[in-house]
Amino acid sequence: MAEKIIIKGRCEYPGKVRAEALVSPKPLEGFTNCNPRKGYTTERNHPLFKVPYNGKVMVYPLPRGSGGFMMYGSGPMKPAAFVHTEGCPLSVACAMVAHVPSMTDFERDPMEVIETGDIVFVNADEGYIEITKKD
Repeated sequence: MAEKIIIKGRCEYPGKVRAEALVSPKPLEGFTNCNPRKGYTTERNHPLFKVPYNGKVMVYPLPRGSGGFMMYGSGPMKPAAFVHTEGCPLSVACAMVAHVPSMTDFERDPMEVIETGDIVFVNADEGYIEITKKD
């Protein structure tokens, strides 16, 4: 049976979703560094450069840049949810525009537990994430 880990956190935008994780070790910016029509980050020196994020639970330390981060929700390709370690008004606005669950302020750093490919159930309504480790 696959290992499951539950971490409590704070809801920024409600909802529930189960999807594969895409982990970014670096902060994300969406204004000029996101292609919402193709669904990937366009920042050349970023670890997720041109890695598709559509339908994934985006796990990252924090957003950076301007309110343009909301572009993640403006195109046909968008993440399934946002999980990040530091709360920020930009991330709340982005989740609202994209209509995707968003959580932060966890009792344990999700960046230390979640790896790309893990399955993450984001239950922002009840304030927890459940990580199923990939085999």
